[in-house]
Amino acid sequence: MTTNLPTRFQFKIFVNLIRAMFPNWNFFDRIAYGFELEFKVKNSYKWERISFDQKRLPLGLFISPNCSMALAQVNILEHFARDIQELQAIKTEIHSKDLEDLTTFKMLRSILRVKLNESGFEDKVIQFKIVACDQVEKIDVYISDWIILGPI
Repeated sequence: MTTNLPTRFQFKIFVNLIRAMFPNWNFFDRIAYGFELEFKVKNSYKWERISFDQKRLPLGLFISPNCSMALAQVNILEHFARDIQELQAIKTEIHSKDLEDLTTFKMLRSILRVKLNESGFEDKVIQFKIVACDQVEKIDVYISDWIILGPI
């Protein structure tokens, strides 16, 4: 049995292999809103953004627990925003108690507690909001009542 394998270098095949290794990342263009988490303390009018950005390290190509944790936290934020939308579809009026019973609200509250503790934040009475953002506009999806974070 003989096979007709090319014996010389074929540039077209090489280019296709390179394209496969380095794809066009345009499919990551944002087609929906991204969500941000902001908070403020009593007697303040300024909302501060909580960052989920992580420092990129070369080892992060293989293992990156901090990036994984940040992605999980952003995912909880997105789930909470979706829970709010689902409640709005069911109820005409949403009360704070309806949201405080949600698992995603409790998880988001824990994220706030940890993030603010990591940054050395002292005040435990805060208000937070979820903001939907795209390249043009920002929309407040939810603004919480004043909450006490308590110990971790």
